[in-house]
Amino acid sequence: MEIFLEAKSTFYKALEEIINNAYDKGTISQKEIYDILTRYNCNFPVIEDRLFAKNAQYQKNIYVLKQQDNKTYSLRIDSKIEPYVTNLEIMWLKFIMSSRYAELFLDKNTIEKIKKLKSSYVPSIDTNLIVPKNYSKILKRESAKDLSPKLKMITKSILEKRLLRYTYTTRQGETLKDVVGIPVKIQYSLKDDMFYVIFYSIEHRNFAKCIIQNLEDVRYEEGSFNREDVLKEYELYLRNAKAKQPIIIEVMNTRNALERAFCLFSSFEKSARFLKEKNKHEMKIYYYEFEEAEIISRILYLGRDVVVTQPQHIRESIISRVKNALKMYCDNEIV
Repeated sequence: MEIFLEAKSTFYKALEEIINNAYDKGTISQKEIYDILTRYNCNFPVIEDRLFAKNAQYQKNIYVLKQQDNKTYSLRIDSKIEPYVTNLEIMWLKFIMSSRYAELFLDKNTIEKIKKLKSSYVPSIDTNLIVPKNYSKILKRESAKDLSPKLKMITKSILEKRLLRYTYTTRQGETLKDVVGIPVKIQYSLKDDMFYVIFYSIEHRNFAKCIIQNLEDVRYEEGSFNREDVLKEYELYLRNAKAKQPIIIEVMNTRNALERAFCLFSSFEKSARFLKEKNKHEMKIYYYEFEEAEIISRILYLGRDVVVTQPQHIRESIISRVKNALKMYCDNEIV
């Protein structure tokens, strides 16, 4: 029955949560059931009648609940639904094990369990067919083994609300020693295959984005702070830094430009629509003012397949950079 196939039915997930909640607590209220059905968009009469065994055709009812009183139900079975994975999920789990980052986020026991998963049909995937090409040309990729202790320490600091003291080397080569900060958020850039952390500086009372592999001598620092206050300040900082208007680009559907654009701007809030009269896609990219240089860099990476239509200062900045690049190449008699 498709109603019990997780991949095809949201009702399966709703029913699973209802059964497991009722099993864990012994009973479940009618309000809790309705809340779960509503959350999964299953709150319509046909489903409700089947679940509460009120359908006129008894064979269509689902007899998993029995009524205790007007507002409370219990299970007819003394069991919960154990989690399981579909063939497609097994294929995906086995594939991500080929990533060098798997050990950063999963412990050894979990990795071993995934490797032992079996399925009736899991086609093999040649991971060599997927060749990453967006790695940073400025920084060499740090090995996952070296990156792991830094990432885990930052994660633990966020969870346990602890200060960190660290030394950081900027992209320009400047070294900042013994900086004390509060890690706020970890980010991953698909464009250059880098992990970043947002730090709040205790000394300067501002936020900075650091490349995790450029952090050295990371250690815990004694001190207390209110993380909720820092997060509120971070949200205020982001609101004030948001650009007043989005960058609007038109993308030609050539040389996989559209796919590349979505990939490059995957970490940004955006919207897109197809311009039938131009046979192009229009993409609006919402960003923060401190991200402007990074946005321009990514637009230039897309080359001639993209045209910036708004705002004007971004257009002028890109035109200026292209002119300077052409002048430099011409002066050096490369073109």
